[in-house]
Amino acid sequence: MNESSKNTNSTDEMFIMERSLKNQYRHIVDATNIVSKTDIHGVITYANSKFVEISGYSKEELIGQQHNIVRNPDIDDALFKELWDTIKSKQVWNGVITNLHKNGSKYTVEASIFPILDGKGDIVEYIAIRHDITKLQELNDKINALHCYDMQQQHIAREKLEMGIVNDLNDKECKVIYAPSDILSGDFYSLYKAEDGSRFLYIIDGQGHGVSPALTVFAVSSTMNQLVKRVSDLQELTDQLFPTIKTFLGEIEQLSYTMIKISADSKKLYYASAGMYPFLIKEKGMKVKEVKANNIPFMNFSEAPIVTEIDIEGVESILLYSDGLVEHEDAELHVFSPQILIKEPLLIESAKATMNEMKLEDDVTLLYLKI
Repeated sequence: MNESSKNTNSTDEMFIMERSLKNQYRHIVDATNIVSKTDIHGVITYANSKFVEISGYSKEELIGQQHNIVRNPDIDDALFKELWDTIKSKQVWNGVITNLHKNGSKYTVEASIFPILDGKGDIVEYIAIRHDITKLQELNDKINALHCYDMQQQHIAREKLEMGIVNDLNDKECKVIYAPSDILSGDFYSLYKAEDGSRFLYIIDGQGHGVSPALTVFAVSSTMNQLVKRVSDLQELTDQLFPTIKTFLGEIEQLSYTMIKISADSKKLYYASAGMYPFLIKEKGMKVKEVKANNIPFMNFSEAPIVTEIDIEGVESILLYSDGLVEHEDAELHVFSPQILIKEPLLIESAKATMNEMKLEDDVTLLYLKI
């Protein structure tokens, strides 16, 4: 065999091998992807078996038809405009499309559409390679539906919980920040004003997050709403309230609180506090005094709390707050410390606006009351 024959055989073998590799590559692509080709006008010129299978059309029904034979009319025209603008500019388009089966059912694919160029750089056809993600999309839709249902139910629960909040005072008498970290809050508060002019206010902090502490503080607040209307003395109120609270608390649950009664003449303050940061009293001349808790956090085996009386004649304002106001890592909130806010109450509105824009780590409640 001469040298020329050897070269010819070698070239033929290389050609056969290259064709075999291309056929294998094509088989792999066809076996794992939905593949179709169209001319520059979107008319189908090739459809592989997976396209036939997922669309419900035969190959004969697909070839020669516009590719929009499987278009879902529910999809916005803007998506297809963007698709065509992209591939006509010789760029690859990637996206998710929901198409229609021949029988009217829907299927969803993750698609990549490639423009094919000739030697001059002109587009001669388009190839679309798609992956069926219908089951994944259906699962995602179910998850989203469950999430929406959960959020809807939590909002309903939140509305019911907030029905227990009472504020008998106007903006000139008090300022309030109530910023729950979740839909359901473990913090609760109310401010009451009796017919004789005395005032009663409280913050309750159920330890933990989510449904359990929220339901506990709601039950406590509902009971409080009933008692405060017929009991004027704070000690009598706590003596009646806390035995009832025991029925709401779980075995390891506990309740932190600050409850304050201010006499009608604004000269005496009575309080019971546990598990909370000291509440603040601002005297004339900008002097601020801290009043520490006089009880331990309440659990289902605790005794009724003691009530302490202090003289507040000459006091200008008081400020109560839950631990979420100070136990955080947000630098933006450092300028809103309780000691600053009681001296500069105009900042309370700024603090409220800042918190409304943030994802808080814990529930925040603040009550500022002018004496």
